[in-house]
Amino acid sequence: MTRRVALLRGLNVGGHNKVLMADLRGVFTALGFDDVGTIIQSGNVCFTQPSGHPGESNESRLAEIISDAIGSELGIETSVVLRTPEQLETAMAAHPYPAGEVEPKLHHIMFLDSIPKHGLDQLADVSPADPRALIGREIHLAYPQGSARSKLTLKIVESRLGVVATARNLPTCEKILDQLAG
Repeated sequence: MTRRVALLRGLNVGGHNKVLMADLRGVFTALGFDDVGTIIQSGNVCFTQPSGHPGESNESRLAEIISDAIGSELGIETSVVLRTPEQLETAMAAHPYPAGEVEPKLHHIMFLDSIPKHGLDQLADVSPADPRALIGREIHLAYPQGSARSKLTLKIVESRLGVVATARNLPTCEKILDQLAG
């Protein structure tokens, strides 16, 4: 059995892709997952994957199974990035920007489905004032002026680095980690 979080991209953002969390939990339960829980309204689903479950040993296949089920059951296309509690904890510990310099809610981790094919030099011309660091499968960001003012969007990251991406601020990451541990 493996505990995971599915980080779904673009749910309940700006009035688009509205999903009730009860419906989202229902999709995960129907897929055979246990201990399903959601955190806030933006597509963070913690679950336990039983041994022998399809996609058990293939993270990208599991993300595809979840994405397809959400599409067929809820009519919403969304990207899915998965992390275990250990992977999330490691990513949070690696965050290189001191919290005192920028409010915690302005610190983000952009979770990638794979290690990028290209380095961050591909993003050098995009919002250069926003500090960023690539560590493993995560891009760590600090937005001194706020993330809404940044031009460093998920679409740009995906197209230039050849990855699937979704982002969460540090307080949300902490809530997710608390639920994964609980």
